[in-house]
Amino acid sequence: MSLKSQLRIAIVTLVTLLVIAQSLLSLRLAAEDKIRDSMERAQVVADQIKDLVIQRVNEQARAVQPPPASMEARKRLWHHLVASDPELPGLLFKAAANATTVIEAMVADDANVILASTLPAREKQTFPPLPDLSEWQKRPLWERLVEVLIQPQRHDYAITFPLGVQSEPRPILNIRVVISTVLIRNAIIGHVQQMAWVSLLTLMASIVLAYLFSNYLLRSLDRLSARIESIATGQFTPSKAASAKEAKEFADMQSKLDVLSQQFRGAQEDTMQLRSNIERMIEALEEGTLLFDPDQKLVRASKAAEQLLGIRHAQVAGRTLNEVFPPSTPLGAILRDAVQKDQGVRDAAVTVERGEAGPLRLLVNVESLESFPEPGRDSLLVTVRNAETRHQIRSQLDISTRLAAISRLTGGVAHEIKNPLNAMALHLEILKSKLDGDERVGKEVEVIGGEIARLDRVVKTFLDFTRPVEVKLRDLNLVELARQVAALVWPEAERSHVSIEFDAPSPRVVVRADPDLLKQALLNVVNNGIEAMKSGGRLVVAVNREEDEAVVTVTDQGGGVPESVRDKIFNLYFTTKQKGSGIGLAMTFRIIQLHNATIDFASRVGDGTTFRMRFPLVDASSEPATPAHAGGASAVESPR
Repeated sequence: MSLKSQLRIAIVTLVTLLVIAQSLLSLRLAAEDKIRDSMERAQVVADQIKDLVIQRVNEQARAVQPPPASMEARKRLWHHLVASDPELPGLLFKAAANATTVIEAMVADDANVILASTLPAREKQTFPPLPDLSEWQKRPLWERLVEVLIQPQRHDYAITFPLGVQSEPRPILNIRVVISTVLIRNAIIGHVQQMAWVSLLTLMASIVLAYLFSNYLLRSLDRLSARIESIATGQFTPSKAASAKEAKEFADMQSKLDVLSQQFRGAQEDTMQLRSNIERMIEALEEGTLLFDPDQKLVRASKAAEQLLGIRHAQVAGRTLNEVFPPSTPLGAILRDAVQKDQGVRDAAVTVERGEAGPLRLLVNVESLESFPEPGRDSLLVTVRNAETRHQIRSQLDISTRLAAISRLTGGVAHEIKNPLNAMALHLEILKSKLDGDERVGKEVEVIGGEIARLDRVVKTFLDFTRPVEVKLRDLNLVELARQVAALVWPEAERSHVSIEFDAPSPRVVVRADPDLLKQALLNVVNNGIEAMKSGGRLVVAVNREEDEAVVTVTDQGGGVPESVRDKIFNLYFTTKQKGSGIGLAMTFRIIQLHNATIDFASRVGDGTTFRMRFPLVDASSEPATPAHAGGASAVESPR
């Protein structure tokens, strides 16, 4: 929290506490005053009732002749006079009405039997014992306030005056005035509520004024804070001139911040330029680079490193070396050994497991970089490169060269074969017409015709392969094309007891491609996968984004490709199937090359094969919106 905010909160809090304390004190004094006033009124009423009862008893007792001779006779006389006086209850009620807190006034005998009361229904009943009001008044004020204002149940207290003669210790009559906390609450609640509202309004007004006053006092700090924030965000515009009313200390600080911002701007521009040059240079390298700080936390991972190692910079940035490359892995063991021995590593060969992407053989280099601010605590630079890259380039060039040579050779041969085939087919039709109805040679003629037709199709395939292909490129949603291919082969897959699964996390992956040629290339790979699973299984067609590339993978559960023939799999006429032509994968390889794309595969004997076709994305930074059902993983169903 900023100093400005702390000061503002401190000022508002202090004023709030002072106003709350003052308001509570005022409420306490007001409540105490109202309770005292109510008690004084009740005491006055009790004195009036005492005087009234004494006067009534004395007047009526003097009229009795002869006067009572004993104390017991006098007691009975007084009891009789009080109980039989018809005007006494009304006089008691009139006197009690002067105090709003009095709930009942009564006269009882020495046995607490009520003789006269403001409540006639209670006469001749025994008066229950009640706490004395004087004891309640001795309790702390806060206890009395809680009892009166908060507790819902009613509490009654009594003011008692005993009447008797001086020669007798026991009273003849007891005058009691009953006070109720409910009536005390009704008497003071209005005033207390009024004071509470006044206190609340005062508190709110004080908070607002304190906030405004703190803003007025701290407006210079606001300007300095805004200036510092603008420098931190790279906004280096000159600040406005200081106001004449502003303190000199703040004006001096503002001036020094302007000088500092100019220096910071120059340093930031130099740093950004240097960083940009370094990043461009790193990204241009084919090698993957990873930089760890002196605490062995990952600072930077190039895109090449992400692709080679199957990691994401956003997911591993800030993690330690052991978290990114656990020591239990071959690469982690090499890096840990280099750190412990403080020795560099040069072209160490290691195989990295990359999950679904499959294993990859890499060459690893490790070296220490001196940390200038903290000598002795070196950073760590790790570079990796694909050990198979040169071999793959050489292999693909060899395949392309052989395909070109075979194309030139077969082009001429196919033309020479097609002409005799056409003549043979023509004369066979003439022969069939002459032998029409002769069942002895009909079947043999049909066999000859079928074989000529098959040979003609082979020749046409040769010619199609050698003929220059016109590629009609356009923007193509690779997800939709792959989905169409999966649906197209579904009937054949069902007959072979093969389930087709389609997976496309992104609903739209756009590449520049010829739809017909690309569909043919993908069909060749998918059909090969189905044919490889002679006992049935599962074939997965997936479309994914990997950085700036679209990747189509076709994974089967067949027997795999033997190690001895893997270098020949894309050769023209090479096939491991009894009835295969050896043209399908060669044609696929040619089509992929025409799209400036690549195709490779990974296979394990007995576990199946995965073909990967990589295409440049039209726009790797955006993904056009499409209906939600277009993407995701699903099983391919019958198109019917």
